Amino acid sequence: MHKWGDAMVRIMTVKEVAAFLKLKEATVCSLAAEGKLPGFKLGKSWRFDMNEIEKWIAEMPRNAVGRADDSSKNSGKEDCNG
Repeated sequence: MHKWGDAMVRIMTVKEVAAFLKLKEATVCSLAAEGKLPGFKLGKSWRFDMNEIEKWIAEMPRNAVGRADDSSKNSGKEDCNG
């Protein structure tokens, strides 16, 4: 965790976010690349602010049904190139 102004910033990797959300790493990358999951690229790797992830979850409709297109069957590499 790092402090940015008065806020604590928790930057997470694809692997950490996937474990937290109980998703495949490829699904996390797909959602981020599609702009459906808040994240940013640092070089070739995705990074996520856990505060933004928690806000995204809180704002998600509770009756949301569906599944991200998991067509990116990559080898699970964290940087999710493609």
